[in-house]
Amino acid sequence: MISDQELSYLVDCKERIDDFGKMENFDIFISAFNDSERVKHVFANVCASEKFWWILPEYGYSAEDLKSIGKLEKFLNGLAENEADLVIGGMKQSGLEDPSLLSVCIDITGFMRPHIFMLLKYFQDKKAKSLTVIYSEPERYSRGADTDFSLKDVQDIRQVSGFEGMHNPETDRDVLLLGVGYDHNLMGQAIRYKESARLLQLLSLPSLTADMYQESLLRLDRVDTDDLDPPGRTEQFCSANDPFIVAASASKLYHREVQNGGITNFYLCPLATKPQALGFGLFYMRELVNTASSVIFPFPRHYNKETSAGFGRIWRYPIVF
Repeated sequence: MISDQELSYLVDCKERIDDFGKMENFDIFISAFNDSERVKHVFANVCASEKFWWILPEYGYSAEDLKSIGKLEKFLNGLAENEADLVIGGMKQSGLEDPSLLSVCIDITGFMRPHIFMLLKYFQDKKAKSLTVIYSEPERYSRGADTDFSLKDVQDIRQVSGFEGMHNPETDRDVLLLGVGYDHNLMGQAIRYKESARLLQLLSLPSLTADMYQESLLRLDRVDTDDLDPPGRTEQFCSANDPFIVAASASKLYHREVQNGGITNFYLCPLATKPQALGFGLFYMRELVNTASSVIFPFPRHYNKETSAGFGRIWRYPIVF
């Protein structure tokens, strides 16, 4: 069991942003461009010496589409599809090959979940001077429980680059920790991919709003696993917008399984909010490196450019490595 000192990174230190004018001026700010009002609002209001839009291939923007970006704003197009290559290439183009002397702020709202893991790894490996992560909640999702985020064209289910772990040939006590979200198609594929593993489900509560929690449960009910017989399921509720509490909850579930007979291979699959993915990443990097643990993800080829309406609360997460 890890000590209280080692758990210090899990202390809840998220902050709500009500006035961007009261935030510091960062050296560099990075955001993934999409059509969401909440993404554009944060980009326009964060104070930074340089700001960069990253154009992700999953959104499928054409040159014509990108004419909507302001002429004075810097945007990076032609980024790689693989999450590791994308982050490394994007950092080079953004002048962040050596972030040790720079204050960096990243809005993860428009990024894909595997990108979030790679961003964390990059800044930890490069010993960033400071890293601040921002996430903006939607006022609501555009089609409620029927909102589609990915476009159901999964090209691969695999481990996230840099989070492959050491595989244990014994598999009798494999465990899958699934972050439950709206993408019932992706959840079903992840469960099938590790159908022999004991299933732990982390559900978002308190959720962004009460109706979003209900919508998430509706999507969970659509997961087609009738022909599967998973070896035991456990559900736990956790914050949807607090990565530090998510990390603490994941840690608790992991160590409980270790004490109750052990784990052969441990798999994490974040399919809820971006802060939940951030929490999974923090937990993995502090406790699971060099173990038989890996992050798996069903990789769709494309994501919808806009899935939300308006913007709600905006959160700031200071990251300490």
